[in-house]
Amino acid sequence: MATGKHSWFICDRSGFRFKYRDRVEEPGTGFIVGRSESDGAYGIVNSPLNKSPDTKDNPALLQPRPEVVLATTGDSSWTPCMTTAQGPPCS
Repeated sequence: MATGKHSWFICDRSGFRFKYRDRVEEPGTGFIVGRSESDGAYGIVNSPLNKSPDTKDNPALLQPRPEVVLATTGDSSWTPCMTTAQGPPCS
């Protein structure tokens, strides 16, 4: 049986063999895993995927454009009523 720096342990997550000095206890589950397989501060409980996303709707527009008919290049027959149903009636 190896002792000291020659010791090994079996990872609870993968079953792989790691050096005993590279073992880490997972903070959420209590599993003993290798340092390369550790999730660090994130676990099942405090994972960023378990948090609700920020779904605030920001109705203010940055640099809104005025509602005017701009000069067109190429097709001079274009009118606003061709693109929206809310425009003035087409004549």
